[in-house]
Amino acid sequence: MLAEASNLFRYHNSEGNLVIDHQVPPEYVAKGYEVLSSTGRVVKTVPPYQPLEEEEGTVSGAASRAEQLKEDQFLLRSYSDVGEVEAAGERRLAQLAREIEIIESNRAKNEEQLEKAETRAAKYQLAGKKLPQDLLARMDEITRLTGDTQHMLSLRKREYEVVAARYERYKNRFKALNPEKTPSQPPTTAPASSPSATE
Repeated sequence: MLAEASNLFRYHNSEGNLVIDHQVPPEYVAKGYEVLSSTGRVVKTVPPYQPLEEEEGTVSGAASRAEQLKEDQFLLRSYSDVGEVEAAGERRLAQLAREIEIIESNRAKNEEQLEKAETRAAKYQLAGKKLPQDLLARMDEITRLTGDTQHMLSLRKREYEVVAARYERYKNRFKALNPEKTPSQPPTTAPASSPSATE
């Protein structure tokens, strides 16, 4: 299985010697490397790095390549096919969606409690009575809780967007690293006159 910890990486070091290790040092990532199974079979070949906009040899470029290698190794060890990447993303997003639902429910309860407290306060005011300290304290507490809940809700919604984008990137990167493990669309049989039969 591609995701097993027994997988090894094969690369060329600075002397040009072929090295097999459990990881590829960042300085050799740009030269490309191979992923080996526990039996020594090549299960994936990562081609030499092709710079796009960043310059070769820059500190930022080296750091970026090191981060990319770290992510590549994580993907190769964690998932055996693109379906597993998608499933992991769906599970995490479902978890966040549940958390958002709970937070929204708590916010609604806080708002309801605040509305009731304000109604009580209005009755005291209409009667010309001084508001009890415990009621004022309760209103302040509910207002604070509502603000905290709204802040948490904003954070979770932002996290949902970030996680969705992250797993979309994971999926696309995994496809690039493992083209043979990306399911192709099966051919469809349709009448020649059907629009769906044309590309």
